[in-house]
Amino acid sequence: MTGTGASDAAETGLLIRDGVVYSAAADGRVHDPGSVLVVGDTIVAVGPSADVDEAVAGCDPAVRAGLRTVDARSMMVLPGFVNAHWHEMYAMRIPFKGALRSADDREDEAGFMACGGEMARIATMFDSFHDLAGQLAPDEAEAIAAYSLWTQLRSGTTTIADVGSFTLPHSLADAALRIGLRCVLGTWATDGVAVPGEGAFRRTREPEAVLGPLEDVLRRCAQDDSGLLRGRPTAVYPGNMSDELGRGLAELVARYDTTFATHVGALRHESDATRACFDTTPLRRLHELGLLDHRLMAVHCAFADEYERSLLIDNRVHISHSPAKYGSTGESALTETRLITELIGAGLDVSVSTDGVVYPLGGMAENMRAAWQAHNELSADQTFVRPTDVLAMATRLPARGLRWDDEIGSLEAGKRADLVLVSTDDWRYVLNPRPLEAFLHLGGSVDVDTVIVAGRVLVRAGQAVLLDERQLLEDYLDALHSFSARRLGIDEKVLRRLLDDNPRLRRARGAHPTRELR
Repeated sequence: MTGTGASDAAETGLLIRDGVVYSAAADGRVHDPGSVLVVGDTIVAVGPSADVDEAVAGCDPAVRAGLRTVDARSMMVLPGFVNAHWHEMYAMRIPFKGALRSADDREDEAGFMACGGEMARIATMFDSFHDLAGQLAPDEAEAIAAYSLWTQLRSGTTTIADVGSFTLPHSLADAALRIGLRCVLGTWATDGVAVPGEGAFRRTREPEAVLGPLEDVLRRCAQDDSGLLRGRPTAVYPGNMSDELGRGLAELVARYDTTFATHVGALRHESDATRACFDTTPLRRLHELGLLDHRLMAVHCAFADEYERSLLIDNRVHISHSPAKYGSTGESALTETRLITELIGAGLDVSVSTDGVVYPLGGMAENMRAAWQAHNELSADQTFVRPTDVLAMATRLPARGLRWDDEIGSLEAGKRADLVLVSTDDWRYVLNPRPLEAFLHLGGSVDVDTVIVAGRVLVRAGQAVLLDERQLLEDYLDALHSFSARRLGIDEKVLRRLLDDNPRLRRARGAHPTRELR
């Protein structure tokens, strides 16, 4: 980056100049070479470099004097990624198929999400997380969430949406404000367990104990003036939701005028398990409770009969899927039914997201690649999802699913300045006039060079600008140690060996740069 104008001029904005600008606008426009003019937190102009230069010339002299120019001649310029389905799970990194595993994977067995899903085990485990996460101390929860959010920001995510996390929602909000990215907050909403073997719903807490804290979060977000926080009711699974809780969630969605998200139709055995307890299927049940309409973001929705397929299409339900994650957990959401590919063809908004486990997993870039490859293979047509289409699936479409597309999700004048820059100056891009295509073939999260949220440069050359990365890591490890010993019952000797005497962790600590907080 180089500055322009007088050295003592206050910085007024950014001129990102002469890159390959992928706007992700509805017309899919690409500007090569293109530029983006940002004043304050807003995009003022985007287009061919000559046109943006004219816009700069028309700016107030004080604005021109304070512009910082970014030389993007060897860069792709993209909208910030919008990850509309994510879970913060880093507090469970040690016990939950985590850090105590052997390096040898030959004895691994299929997990509870594999082979169609062990629905009773899933429902029981997810319900238990509600109370266990509540035992985090607020400072522990914030330190853990801050490190988790940093890994998302570093990967190019500028907006993230929680669909239930192992954390304290207000600590997650505080962490998002500290890291500087946009966050849509929910809660880990469950009031019981549908047990197929018993043919009944077993209540574990009163619906009011779930709805009250959720409304506190929605109220906080409605009053937030940072422009970074919004609220959204979510449910972990319909099988963890009583009818009373479902109706309460629908009432909050209507009263606060929000969207709603849940995992539904995600696993082969899910419908049978729900039918055994509620005498209906998950999607029909959401419809009966008033939760299946244009506000719904249906996560991993791959198993639906013809009537349910028509419900999804007629109600313009948004589908979020995480194709880079499915293979690692034995899920078959893409290939077993091909429903998600069919829904793309039917014109529904289908976005990509990362999901969330105890470790970093494929980011938005990796999910873009997986969606691009998988849907084109399933349709036997390499134009079914073009590179610019899959970029929209990571930006504009999830922003629309969050009802935030009036401000974010594409590079257009008047929208908030959330951008990602990716370097394109190495062997992967030589003589390829389409850098986004090359990025989908050979690039990934680690290639993100610059991340900008609301006009603020938060990541430059792959490193934090305003945060001390090493301190984020140390705070995370301290909080992980404290919670794992205090609430998970992990022996101190095990924790010391893992966190203090671990040569791999020492190398990781050394790899994190230390920066002055600005």
